[in-house]
Amino acid sequence: MTNTRFWSGLETIGGNIVEVSTEKARVICDFGLAVADNTKDPLKSGSELEKAIAKGTLPPVPGLYDTNGFESLLLEGAEENTKETALFISHLHLDHMGGLRFLPKDTTVYLSEDSYKLFHLLIAVEEDVSVACTVKSFKEREVVTVGDVSVEAHLSDHDARGTCAFFIQSPDVKLIHSGDFRLDGRHPERVMNWAMKANAWQPDVLLIEGTSFSFDESELNTHEKLSDKPVYTEESLRVELSRMLENEKAGLLAINPYIRNVERLLDIEDCVAASKRTMVWEAPYAYVLSGFYPGRKWTILAETASDPVMANLETESISIEAIHQQPEAFVLQNSFKNLELLGTFSGALYLHSNGEPLGDYDPRYQLMLDFLEEAQITFQSFGASGHATREALVEIAQVVDAELTIPWHTFSPQHFYDALTAEGLSSFLPEYGQDYRFQQMIRQMN
Repeated sequence: MTNTRFWSGLETIGGNIVEVSTEKARVICDFGLAVADNTKDPLKSGSELEKAIAKGTLPPVPGLYDTNGFESLLLEGAEENTKETALFISHLHLDHMGGLRFLPKDTTVYLSEDSYKLFHLLIAVEEDVSVACTVKSFKEREVVTVGDVSVEAHLSDHDARGTCAFFIQSPDVKLIHSGDFRLDGRHPERVMNWAMKANAWQPDVLLIEGTSFSFDESELNTHEKLSDKPVYTEESLRVELSRMLENEKAGLLAINPYIRNVERLLDIEDCVAASKRTMVWEAPYAYVLSGFYPGRKWTILAETASDPVMANLETESISIEAIHQQPEAFVLQNSFKNLELLGTFSGALYLHSNGEPLGDYDPRYQLMLDFLEEAQITFQSFGASGHATREALVEIAQVVDAELTIPWHTFSPQHFYDALTAEGLSSFLPEYGQDYRFQQMIRQMN
């Protein structure tokens, strides 16, 4: 008999962790931290892990952690686990994988090929940390077997390269983990493809993200309240950036994108290349881009070019002083840690394109706004959501047509539940601390 337990993410955006287990095997999907607890710092001690579990940053999953350094918390350690265990990560955002640093060395974690590549590129430029657990890659449609449970990944579309949905099959349950997705991104066909394949597969359960049901109707489909700001898609961002670049009299254009959204980084590079300006990247961003798009030449900011990982890249460099002399000739990618380099560019335009700090829940966000205001630099929100609209979420749920559709990854699962049931879909709101046997539930429903 298959048990399913929800460890995190039922009423939050991110941090969603679900376990599917049998007598022989255990599969855990995603292992991120709640948004406010995201961190890229390495794990320093067993007591730090114990404190993270005690305060709820991590769930108390028995048989998963190395508990040898614990002082007071009683929790079964990984050495006591008798089931074959593996974790599957849907994509490389911290709220879905930030907890990997807490896992012991004998734990196996699977990433898609692109997520695996991105993970190691980020580690090389210190945008993520090395982990003790064993990280392996899988191909799309490859079936990975964990005991008597199999997992098959299907490419999806989100604002992170390598995003997947998972089809999980045990001896008595077929369950789909949607991961994060959208229908207005670069690859809507990927989402519709896995949804249609899911329909043919006839799943018992669909676990579906519901980020956009977290907000009031007056708010946009993002993590911030942006009702007075334009709604962009990846395509409209490209169009609008190209329009901005046609203004030859404008001063410096600075942009802060998320380093994990590799495809948007390339879009920015290509838009700028088609203009009369030169795109200037901080060295870590150029390094990540080069990992996915080898053979291209990048212009990097000289002040960031000392990192030895840049030695083998084909690059040109330019100093911040040279940009000062002709600011209208450049677009400068600027991360928060280098924000002070913009201090003397009064009159510049700063485009915040889903870069860090990601939103106003992060204290650094207000620091960024205050700095730009004092420097007389115009701030403009210039991002596109990685999450589906409410209508698209319900549409995909209808296409999949699982016996039971479970909303999570949202602040308001009840709102999503109401929308699903209004369309005739059977839904359910699970609770923490419960083991669910979905086959029995479905038989009782029918």
